[in-house]
Amino acid sequence: MKTNTLPQTDVLQARAAISTIIEPGDGVAGTLIDALGPVAAYDAITGNGLQAALQDAGVGERTAQESISRWTPRISSSVIAHNLASIERANVTLIDPDTIPALSDLGMQRPVALYVRGNASLLTTPRPICWVGARASTGYGEAITNEIVSDLAEHQVTILSGAAYGIDGAAHRAALATGIPTVAVVAGGVGRPYPAGHSELIARIAERGAVVSEVPLDTAPSRWRFLSRNRVLAALTRVTIVSEAGWRSGSLNTAGHAAALGRGLGAVPGPLTSAASSGCHRLIREYNAALITSARDVVTLLDGE
Repeated sequence: MKTNTLPQTDVLQARAAISTIIEPGDGVAGTLIDALGPVAAYDAITGNGLQAALQDAGVGERTAQESISRWTPRISSSVIAHNLASIERANVTLIDPDTIPALSDLGMQRPVALYVRGNASLLTTPRPICWVGARASTGYGEAITNEIVSDLAEHQVTILSGAAYGIDGAAHRAALATGIPTVAVVAGGVGRPYPAGHSELIARIAERGAVVSEVPLDTAPSRWRFLSRNRVLAALTRVTIVSEAGWRSGSLNTAGHAAALGRGLGAVPGPLTSAASSGCHRLIREYNAALITSARDVVTLLDGE
């Protein structure tokens, strides 16, 4: 059902409403918001002048029609109202991504809204490090992640990762154990912990750090949302470290975003016989990733950016 009425419409409410209609990284929506501002963009999306508004924003006719076809079936006053009510009930902080300078590097693909459980100020700490790796990690990968992350405790860093099984979980746990602030940037809603086996870990991160998403609270993760999430994870941090990754690991997608954004990139080498480290070796060989063997290497990369 179409609606262009929001109670006491403001920028944050408009952003939250738009986030129920579009998918993360929708550059056409980003273009419209940049041209009109969030409130007017919401009014255009849910009103009758969207085609003209998109054309005025410089969006081509075919692209405009495709966007309208994507967005229109998802416009629902009940979904928007539920999302706004959920934010209040869950004690979640809604953030305007334009207040986070690092995200400006994403251009039209930057998030429309950010939902945060926990300490939202951690999104703008001065020494953020993205730490990612294989879900199907080995004992070696988890041990080296724990060792290097733990050794970073005296360097005033913040560890960001994706709360997945494997290396992500190892990085978060090492940070929590040593008092390093840690942030989970997740692909689903912050009210829907995923994976389920990490529900307790995600709750601990929210209590002592922050859990962040660009989709409404109850949204399920999907393959596309995982890939889209990676751009946010890379953008929020100054360097990305991959401590174990296979040749086709999803962590290489995050590394690619980091390289494209001009962020520092490092990789931990593994045994030559281990397929689980072949992606790290590829990053060192083909992407000029810094060779990471200790916390000192991470700090050198961080301070060199």
